[in-house]
Amino acid sequence: MRVGILTSDDVRHRYFVNAMRAKVNVVAVCYQDTRYHPATAAARKIAETASSSQAAAPAGVREADAERMAKVVKQHFDERTRQEQRFFGHDAEFVMDSSTCRVFTATPATLNSPETVAQLRDAGVHAVIVYGTSLIREPLLSAFAGRMINMHLGLSPYYRGTATNFYPLLNDEPEYIGVTIHHIDSGIDSGAIIHQGRPDITADDMPHTVGCRAIEVGIELMIQTMRELEAGMLRSVPQWPVPNPRLYLRRDYHPSQVVRLYEMIADGLFPRYAARKDEVAPRVRLVP
Repeated sequence: MRVGILTSDDVRHRYFVNAMRAKVNVVAVCYQDTRYHPATAAARKIAETASSSQAAAPAGVREADAERMAKVVKQHFDERTRQEQRFFGHDAEFVMDSSTCRVFTATPATLNSPETVAQLRDAGVHAVIVYGTSLIREPLLSAFAGRMINMHLGLSPYYRGTATNFYPLLNDEPEYIGVTIHHIDSGIDSGAIIHQGRPDITADDMPHTVGCRAIEVGIELMIQTMRELEAGMLRSVPQWPVPNPRLYLRRDYHPSQVVRLYEMIADGLFPRYAARKDEVAPRVRLVP
């Protein structure tokens, strides 16, 4: 089975591609520059906070709050870089275009284009793996209907959208951290679920160690999914109604959430969860 991959271009995405190529017949890879950089977006929101919020407070107070926020956020994203390099940096080279694997790039403006469809079709792609791109829309949806499979870092239908292994921590619900392999439809992480998994979370964990292990779980599940698809044994489950489903978009993010998360961590978020995970884990229905 000939497989194409649509992904982004960070270390974790490049590692994902290489891990797939080691186990799956990947004949096309598209690296998308999503033009979204969370650390840059955070710096912009911090500047907006310093200039517009708490307008009645003394300037020194506003500046101190902004400086503290900026420091915590920088440490957060620096640590993400460090952990992703530790987990994935040993095999994160870009794939080069060759006679056996077509490699091309895209932007948010060009990902969902007839040109992308043509690139994949010209490479003889049967199934498309998606991880970390912009939302998939027409004409890609129709061109590979039923054959586009996403790796969502989060557990649908409970947490959909962006940063969905960050918000379960912020909401003191680490049991909802995980990864979902699902068919892509016109919604946001709403397609029928093929497999789900969770990383083991220990008292010594931090956000990015958990996040990287979730990616490792997802890679193994995606390899399993491709093998099942090739064998004609792929099964999926439509998503089910849940109380209080959460959908997070980029506009929902604010750097103050990062500050709050690290306050919770200092207050024992991970040890507290590790002590009760056997009790709360069964609350979450998973498709194994």
